[in-house]
Amino acid sequence: MRTTKHSYLHVVLASAAVVVLTLAATPLFAGVSKYAGIYSSESPDSDAPTAPAGPAFSVSLGADGTATVTQDPGKGAVTAFGHWTDAGSQVTVQFDAVDGKPTDPPMVFSPSHDGLQAVTWNHALWGKTTPPVLKKEVSNWHNKGKHR
Repeated sequence: MRTTKHSYLHVVLASAAVVVLTLAATPLFAGVSKYAGIYSSESPDSDAPTAPAGPAFSVSLGADGTATVTQDPGKGAVTAFGHWTDAGSQVTVQFDAVDGKPTDPPMVFSPSHDGLQAVTWNHALWGKTTPPVLKKEVSNWHNKGKHR
């Protein structure tokens, strides 16, 4: 059996490496907010010949804190990117600046039955229309490609 002597420096460096690796790995194993996921509004029935184009809305809240918000109040879709935070009873999306232009005001969502409801939004974009309730989409990725 081979034994080695460890100097005080080796012990300190090894301990420091363990601490650094633990801190670096923490975000990978930290709990993900229950709000992370994809939310979308009910889209109007596109097969109905007289169905009016209604407002459409989708929000993707990444487990890494990134957010993608696509809004169409009936005048054409607008997509914005940003970051979100979970305050427990509300989710806030802060939008990223684009090409030096002022950022859109933040959006705030409150939990609703199976989804989120916007409580603060860009009224200049939506006008008098209230953004629709968003329902959390259920992933079915594990069944794709499988035959029944």
